Amino acid sequence: MEEQPGILQALWRFITFYRVRKALGLVRAANKQFTGSTSGIRDAFDIEMNQKVQEYKQLESAVAEVENVIESKRLELERLNNEEKELLKKREGALALAEKSQVEGNNDAFAQHQAAFTRFQSRINEAEERQKSLAEQTKQYEDSMKKYMLQLTKMQAYVQSLPAKKAEAIADFVSAKRIIELNHRLMGIKTSFEEGPVSLVLEENRRLTAQARVTEKMAGTSVELQDTMYADAGRSSESGDVFTKMLAARKAQKETQAAPAEKEAAKQTAGSGNDRPKI
Repeated sequence: MEEQPGILQALWRFITFYRVRKALGLVRAANKQFTGSTSGIRDAFDIEMNQKVQEYKQLESAVAEVENVIESKRLELERLNNEEKELLKKREGALALAEKSQVEGNNDAFAQHQAAFTRFQSRINEAEERQKSLAEQTKQYEDSMKKYMLQLTKMQAYVQSLPAKKAEAIADFVSAKRIIELNHRLMGIKTSFEEGPVSLVLEENRRLTAQARVTEKMAGTSVELQDTMYADAGRSSESGDVFTKMLAARKAQKETQAAPAEKEAAKQTAGSGNDRPKI
């Protein structure tokens, strides 16, 4: 019972890591389809271009909306400027009439003109506050627009450079692959399909030579060959024995024939010595 938590934990780890490895395998397979061939490279750049064009259009649309907001604020600011000009004229008129009424001693008219002046001044104050706020907002939007336009310019340049980059990437891929293949050939790394007929002939000759050496060694241990060798040695030994015997017989015969002559010569030598006179 104590081993169950460990088993369950190990099983959970196996399932978790299996999913992770499966996901990583899918990622590697997805990446491989773009990096393993020229068509994959083309597809990668086409996908990149489509995505960047979409991003460019979205940003362009957002920038257009901001530009529309800026334009509306400019129009409002222009309207307020025109309104302020009219209010300043009206305020000046109210001030002039109030001054005239004061000179004439017409208090009711003076109060009326004073109230108009106050109303105009209040509206002028409101217009100036709104103008200030609009100017600040417009300035912020215009500064942001500079950043957006710069980003749009960069994106546009990037999109326009993608065809050239795609061609360059394909050329780099092909040239690098060819260089690797040539280096493998120089290092002698060849597959069986890449071996030429000459190398096959030389390899077969080496195999046959090795087989010939083995058969030559095996031929030296053949029973029939050994029997022939022993028979030849026996015949040679037998011929030697006959030769020796014949030489010995001839020598013995010569010695037998020479023995009586030697004895007779010895006798004659002895007889002639007895006939000498004694001194």
